[in-house]
Amino acid sequence: MLCKNTNVPRTVVYRTLDELQKKGLVEKEITTPYKFVATPPKEGLQILMNQQLQQHRENQERIEQFLQKIQNYRKGILQEQEHKFIMIEGKERILQKIKLQHDNVQQNADVLSTLQRWLQIIDDCYESYEKALERKVKYRVVLEKPEYKINFPEKVQALLAKPNMKLRFSRSLLKTNSAIFDQKEAAVNLLPTKALAEAPIIWTNHPSFLAMCQDHFETVWKSARRYQLEK
Repeated sequence: MLCKNTNVPRTVVYRTLDELQKKGLVEKEITTPYKFVATPPKEGLQILMNQQLQQHRENQERIEQFLQKIQNYRKGILQEQEHKFIMIEGKERILQKIKLQHDNVQQNADVLSTLQRWLQIIDDCYESYEKALERKVKYRVVLEKPEYKINFPEKVQALLAKPNMKLRFSRSLLKTNSAIFDQKEAAVNLLPTKALAEAPIIWTNHPSFLAMCQDHFETVWKSARRYQLEK
């Protein structure tokens, strides 16, 4: 029944009763005037408990979403902290690092190099190249074409005979000497014209730097001339 307290405006009473009806705590009888009947206590309490449980689940979902955002944010910060630039010097240490990269590569390796430097690396890392090719790693190599005719050593020819080893020659001098492995790490030679022992390299796993190296390689690769092994 309607509240008879004359101090309470009728519109407020109806609004309150409508809200209780929406919550299932009162029922409205279609009469003139309307009558509101309270839901039995047992059913009313069950309705309130169910509503509280639903609200609890919604709050729990909001909390989990908030915690997930915090976790993703912290993860992003940690990943940024793990991005590194490392200078490596000395022929032996450089060759160790290069060999390790060829040992670990799983999908593809893109290389820009001078002919002399590449042949030296092949000589020291031949088994690593061979095993990587056996793992079906795709190699793309661009070299500076020398003015003289090239006679590759037999073991280099054996590598070039593999279907997943592609070699091209640049139409101009290469301004960058670099290697990218699985788009996850790269090594850039700081002094491409110097001998391996005199030229430190920068190793990095920074995604922005990797993207720049990859874009530059693709540009050089498209304009380079394909090399075909003589039969």
